[in-house]
This record gives sequence, structure tokens and C-alpha cells, in this order.
Amino acid sequence: MANRWIEVEAFIRKETGVFKSTPITPETSIQDDLDVTGDDSITFMDRFFEHFVVDAGDFDHSKYFLDEGSDIITLIMVGLFRRKKLERQPLTAGMLEHAVRLGKWQSSAIDH
Repeated sequence: MANRWIEVEAFIRKETGVFKSTPITPETSIQDDLDVTGDDSITFMDRFFEHFVVDAGDFDHSKYFLDEGSDIITLIMVGLFRRKKLERQPLTAGMLEHAVRLGKWQSSAIDH
């Protein structure tokens, strides 16, 4: 199990360019902490599924990541229309490790 974590952490560092001095824990949010957003998040997850040979299963990109340009749209909606910010669940490094262990993205088992 420790080896899986080391592999997942190494993958995250390689794909995001995060320095070794920056801690990555199972609670690290791929979008919020590592700033992987928009089209980059699609590429990141495609590479994750391919690299670890994980079946994408019921993975729903929009559940975890804002789309390209969503931040601007959200600011306009919140500012002009006082609507609640678009909610999404953080996708964490620990969730990626869990998917590797399962061999498939299965939301009911992975989501916290």
C-alpha cells in the first residue's frame, strides 16, 4: 500500500510540476491546492487513468473540477445575481490512490 502512495504522489508531482518541498498528502485537493483546472484537469485525469490502468468507471469530471472559464462565470453570477457559488466536491490525492487500489473509479467507494 505504501508503494501505491509513492507512485501516486510521484505521478502527481510529475504531471503538476509540484516541487518535492511542497507536501502532498491524501487530503491534498488536485484543483484547490495544486491549481489543476479547466482543460489541464481533463488531461491530468486522462493521463492518470492511462498511467495506472484504472477504468474510468462512473468518473464525472464536472463533479470535481470547474470547466475552463467557469471561474469568470461564477464571479459574474455571484456578483450580479447573488447566486450561490457552483458547488463541487474536491478530488484529493487520496481518492486517486483509492482508485488505483480498486482498479476502477467507483464513486460510491471513493467519494468521502
